Amino acid sequence: MIDFPLIHADWTFALWAALMFLAALGFWADKTRLGSNISGAAIILATAMALSNFGVLPKEAETYNVIWSYLVPLAIPLLLLKADLRRVISETKGMLAAFFLGAIGTTLGALIGYYLLPLGEQAPKLAGVFSATYIGGSMNMAAVTQAVELDPSIAAASVAADNVVGVMYLAFLALVPSLAFAQRWFEKSKPSVSNTEKDSPSDLREEHVVAIDLKSMGLALGLSFAICAVGKYLADMFNVGGYSIMFITAITILLANIFPKQLKRLKGDYEVGLFFMYLFFAAIGISADLVAMLDKAVIIAVYAAIIVVCHAVVIFGAGRFFKLDLMEVVIASNACASGPAGAAALAAGKGRRDLVAPAVLLGVFGYAVANFVGVGLSGWLGQ
Repeated sequence: MIDFPLIHADWTFALWAALMFLAALGFWADKTRLGSNISGAAIILATAMALSNFGVLPKEAETYNVIWSYLVPLAIPLLLLKADLRRVISETKGMLAAFFLGAIGTTLGALIGYYLLPLGEQAPKLAGVFSATYIGGSMNMAAVTQAVELDPSIAAASVAADNVVGVMYLAFLALVPSLAFAQRWFEKSKPSVSNTEKDSPSDLREEHVVAIDLKSMGLALGLSFAICAVGKYLADMFNVGGYSIMFITAITILLANIFPKQLKRLKGDYEVGLFFMYLFFAAIGISADLVAMLDKAVIIAVYAAIIVVCHAVVIFGAGRFFKLDLMEVVIASNACASGPAGAAALAAGKGRRDLVAPAVLLGVFGYAVANFVGVGLSGWLGQ
């Protein structure tokens, strides 16, 4: 007789092996046509849910708590060590204004959906998670999910809904610049560099070609542990231990802007942080109850759709009122919805190589501020 789950909760090495393979699957999927469209995180989530709900992996284990308690907080500094906000202000120009409009639209949508839909007792947490998602990206979804302790089944449904609604919106953004009415309504500038000109050095290049530098990785991890230790201490000192991620984010941004040149020399920090986040999505998927997730997925998808529609109405409506450039509005909206990599890819794909570096900077800026918005909104609504 088969004893389910096949891998028991106390088989620690086997569980870590499964988690590592799931993270690797996500990175591989990101390089495929299907995975690039629906994201490696979604592939990880679906595979992890299948493994746990069909009796291969246990839904609960101390191993998963290690990821939620330690690896997610560690990932925040690793992903934000190069968040030099002075470059955002100086290099993004009108795109920064558009980004703020998009963030306002996202927050309004989160509030409207919160009051319109019967989201249940998890509603304040969902508002925080989705506002962070559509201002920063998946990294912020993971961080705020952990900070507000969103139920794993609801978290899995949220990721699924975000992927469905998010992909549809990104497809819409890719179409907007070619629409006749959009070209009539908005200012439309020409690229400031030739399409045949080589790409200027940008942060994107570091994402594609990463040299293994053990000294850098050791320094980055040591610094991340130190930041987490101080952030946790401060959160406990102010009796808000559950919000230590906010202190960790704030300390990281402070250091990133005091020592931008020194931190820029680090290599592999972002990639290690991303790996930790993919482990988080694997743990969320494993812990999710498939039946409970499907029961909540539809209404959460409607909630995500309301937020995205409000975001679009505000950013495009106000963008037209303030006579912002069409492509800058589109790229800023993409930075809100998908983060730096997606925004930069869209800019490059549309022949606007002059907007690639600003797109990366805006996406990183979204990473930096979205945790504050998400956790703050969740706390305010949950009072």
